[in-house]
Amino acid sequence: MKNILAAAAALVTAAALTACGSRESVVIEAPEKEPAASEAVQTEAEPEEEPETDAENEDDAQYSEVENEMISGDDESDEADEAMRIDMKKRSLTADSDGFLIKDGVLYDYDGVEPVITIPDSVERIEQSAFWSNDVIEAVYIPSSVKEIGATAFWSCSGLKFVDIAEGTETIGDGAFWSCSGLENVNLPESLTEIGDTAFWAISGLTIHAPSGSQAEKFAQSWGFGYSDTYAEYTAMTAEQRASVIRASQYAYGDFTEFTIDSSITAIEAEAFQYCDQLESITIPSNVQYIGSNAFEYCDGLKTVTIDGCPEIRAEAFEYCEGMESVYIGEGCTDIGSSAFAYCRSLRDVYLPASAENIDKRAFEYCADDLVLHVPAGSYAEKYAMAVDIPFDNNV
Repeated sequence: MKNILAAAAALVTAAALTACGSRESVVIEAPEKEPAASEAVQTEAEPEEEPETDAENEDDAQYSEVENEMISGDDESDEADEAMRIDMKKRSLTADSDGFLIKDGVLYDYDGVEPVITIPDSVERIEQSAFWSNDVIEAVYIPSSVKEIGATAFWSCSGLKFVDIAEGTETIGDGAFWSCSGLENVNLPESLTEIGDTAFWAISGLTIHAPSGSQAEKFAQSWGFGYSDTYAEYTAMTAEQRASVIRASQYAYGDFTEFTIDSSITAIEAEAFQYCDQLESITIPSNVQYIGSNAFEYCDGLKTVTIDGCPEIRAEAFEYCEGMESVYIGEGCTDIGSSAFAYCRSLRDVYLPASAENIDKRAFEYCADDLVLHVPAGSYAEKYAMAVDIPFDNNV
């Protein structure tokens, strides 16, 4: 299944790139040939050529559209063929003792279980989709020997939080880190000369750390990412800390209708319950310190949410929960991220605490038309409701 989806990912990337810069075919008509001087003059006037009708022009336009679709289809076919070639190569290889599948300087896959990994310095290229949808890895260190990170190499690694790329890497392909929802910090070198437009697509809250004046800095600024000229460091969790966390994608696509979060849990990572469309209600206990990005995204059956003081609700945490009707957020919550409850089209009642200090202006976009925020009088939440023009009352 992973290999089939990886091939699909390549097609999606191709489609995204086509959308970013599509080309229209141009038809150049040759001028009409002038009659040669030696040609006999017609004694009878030839009938004038009928002008093209709107229907004929429409047919020409449709023909050009079909021609463009055929070109696009050829590109997609090439992408699929390449994905199949890579898959066949993976099947022919055996992982080393650390779980890496490497051949002739190319890293094709990782079958290991370690959350913090260092790519071997024998690797010169990380192949496309090498870590596709790997939910185990949390931090990756890429050595100077690696010159290229292929397209979709780390596609949708929801648990990935930190990436360190050493000086020497030159290219990061399109979609290389697409939809790594939990990615927070990336160290990029001055040696980078090419970063694909969609390399860090669909990530909220990312900070790029790179030398001032570098291509990486320009990329961060042009795409609106956070930027720092100081490299970040990563502190790995201990085994005990990791045991108290609901991991990225751990319960994704579950078919349960209810779920109890244990009092020992301190964090819910990115995409932890994504697509649990049978889940009807959830209570987040106060010991949980943050709800990760996209943690409950697309839980269509979720109707009621109770958050007992969790300090941070990250971007898109409950996005597209279209059946959600009410949310109660208790005292202790301070931050609600971008689109945290966006597209919850049935959401009509949200109870916000006096402790709220920072609510993104897009947190409640595209909810029910009759959405009401219930807020304490004189609180930040009340001022927020007025600023974004959402009806409110003080019935809390």
